[in-house]
Amino acid sequence: MAKVSDKETDDKIHHGRREKLRTTFQRYGLETFNETQVIEFALGMVVPRTDTNPTAHRLMDTFGSLNNVISATPDKLEKVPGVGPLASCFLHFLKQFTTYINGVERQSEKINSPTDAIKILKELMKTYAIEHFIVVCLDKAGSVMLHQSIPGDIDKVDINLRSVVDVALRVQCASVVFAHNHLGDNVHPSGADVHITRGLLGVLLPLNVKIIDHIIFGKDDYYSFFQSGVLDILKREHYDFANARTTQV
Repeated sequence: MAKVSDKETDDKIHHGRREKLRTTFQRYGLETFNETQVIEFALGMVVPRTDTNPTAHRLMDTFGSLNNVISATPDKLEKVPGVGPLASCFLHFLKQFTTYINGVERQSEKINSPTDAIKILKELMKTYAIEHFIVVCLDKAGSVMLHQSIPGDIDKVDINLRSVVDVALRVQCASVVFAHNHLGDNVHPSGADVHITRGLLGVLLPLNVKIIDHIIFGKDDYYSFFQSGVLDILKREHYDFANARTTQV
């Protein structure tokens, strides 16, 4: 015989689960939660009158970890049954929120050299479960004014250079540091990475915005365009090309 669903009973069970999670959170914070319970609790804030536990399990089965869930784009999240536009937007917001808070805390820090940049950005880049490209804007004293993710597809050399310029001009920064992560252990720059760096130099140097470094972070290692000498080579290429065009004119 098929099981008869009793909506009133289901609602009481779901409400009881939510209330239990809420009480636990208020008493102990998230310390006693596992990753699935964190997702269930978060979904319960935006998905009313629905048991979010099965959805939380499906998300964990699909993406493997809490960090991967909140790092996933909304379109990928919505492919999981039970995840609608509001829930996907909220989960995506959680990652952006934590990144934003970390950025606010970093605004008291200073970057006066590539070594400073590596030290400050190393732990941040480890938090990204997908490839991420960020720009860190600095004032004349080297204080961090802003760090922001730049949309685009690193593999397809499709970083939006206009977005980078917009950020730099909006905060009127004196210099920038770029960083992105490779998901594997290989941090050596690809042809796409060199192409992106060359493009960034081409749009920012004419605006008198200094590029301190472009750093690629892997799981345990990093690659610095500055320390390797490649950044200086690309800068000379840019100035030689600019001077040649001026001479021709």
